Amino acid sequence: MSGNATGPGTVRVCYYMQTHTRPAQILRLAKLIKDDSPDSVVVIDHDASRVPLDPAPFRSLPDVHVLNGPGGYGDFSHLDRYFAAVDWLDAQGIGYDWLQNMTGQDYPLRPIADIERMLANSDADGYLQYAPVHPERTPPDADWGAGPEFRLCKPFDTHMRFDYAHRWFGRPTLAKQRWLRPIMIINFLQPWVRVSLGFSTVGIRRTSTIFSDDFICYGGSFFCALSAPCVHYAREFARDNPDVVAYFRTMPAPDEVFLQSVLVNARKFRLVPDGRHYVDFSRSHNNHPKTLGVADLPAMFASGANFARKFDPGVDADVFDLLDQHVRLESLTPE
Repeated sequence: MSGNATGPGTVRVCYYMQTHTRPAQILRLAKLIKDDSPDSVVVIDHDASRVPLDPAPFRSLPDVHVLNGPGGYGDFSHLDRYFAAVDWLDAQGIGYDWLQNMTGQDYPLRPIADIERMLANSDADGYLQYAPVHPERTPPDADWGAGPEFRLCKPFDTHMRFDYAHRWFGRPTLAKQRWLRPIMIINFLQPWVRVSLGFSTVGIRRTSTIFSDDFICYGGSFFCALSAPCVHYAREFARDNPDVVAYFRTMPAPDEVFLQSVLVNARKFRLVPDGRHYVDFSRSHNNHPKTLGVADLPAMFASGANFARKFDPGVDADVFDLLDQHVRLESLTPE
C-alpha cells in the first residue's frame, strides 16, 4: 500500500505517537488533531509497562486507535514499534498519504490544517532531519543533508555510539547511573570498551562495519513526516535485510540513524533535511531535551517548525492554552 489515500490536492495524514505517560495530555493532543483534521488517522502506540492508558476516552474520536504494547528506551524497540504500526495499518486496510511520527508530549505550533496543506502542496517525499554522522569519513560528493556543520552528537559520543557494539542492562535509572558513573573512567583509559551512562550500555569495539561510501551512516531526529512510499520502502528494507537490522540493534538510539541511512542511501526520494520539529537540546541531560514553557514560545514560533517537544503540564501548564490561542489565530488569518 502506498499513498493516494485521498483525492487530488488533499492528503490523509496518519499521526503516529509513541507514548508512555500523562494520559490526559495525550487525549488533549488527539482531540486537537481530530478537531482540525477530521479525516486524519491517529495511532497511539503506548508503552504498557509504564503509566496505563485507558482506551475508553479515545473511543468517541473517529479513527483514533490505541495500541498498548511493550516499549523500550534508546534501543531498536522504537523502530520495532514503528514498523509494527505500519504493518497494523496495512492489515486494517487504513490508507494514508503521510505518516507523521511524534510523541504524546509534542504539540503543534501551526494549525493542523495548515500543516496538511503544506504536505499536500509539497513536491518532497519526506521531511527528515539528516546529515552524515561521520563527516570525516564521508566523500565530498555525498548528500550532506542539513550540512557539514550539523552534528548528531559530539565526536566522543559519535565514536562511542557507532564504533562499538553495545549490550543493554535494562532501562537507565538514577540508581543504575550512580553505580555506572565511577566505572566510566575506563572510557578514558583504553580503546576497547565503552560504558554509556545515558543508555545503560557496555560497548565492545567493532572489528567491521556495514557502512561504506555506498551506504553512508546518516543521522538526525526520529521525528519526521514521511510519505507512504518512503514508509513502506523503509519497512520492506527492514524485512528484507535482517543482517543490517541486527547491526543497528547493537547501536544506542538506532532510531536516530536507521530511517536516515536507509532512505538517503536509497537515492529514490526527495528528502528535505528538516523534520520540522522544534527541540531544545542546549541543556540536554542524559539524552533528554529541555521541557518547554511559556518563555520558549518566541523561539518556537521563530523556528518555522510544525511541532515542538517536549511539554509537561506539571512544569508549565499555561503554555498549552497559549499555544491553542496562537494556533486558532493562525487558522483565522487569511492566506
